[in-house]
Amino acid sequence: MHALPQPHYMPCSECGASIASGQAEFHVCDPERRLDFLLVQVRDEREQFEAQFTAYLESPRGRFESWYATLRR
Repeated sequence: MHALPQPHYMPCSECGASIASGQAEFHVCDPERRLDFLLVQVRDEREQFEAQFTAYLESPRGRFESWYATLRR
């Protein structure tokens, strides 16, 4: 039985950056890259929320709430 070779690079679990083997302890995540990585992970949920929110705003109740919020400003 043959063992699989170890990869030379692995992704950071926090930001997705490719890190050379043995260098993980020296890696510091870039805040912008981390945000992009997190947004990709929740993309489907965000798209579902946007679709549901749009549908709500197009409903009679949503149109009323939008009108009322504008009125109260």
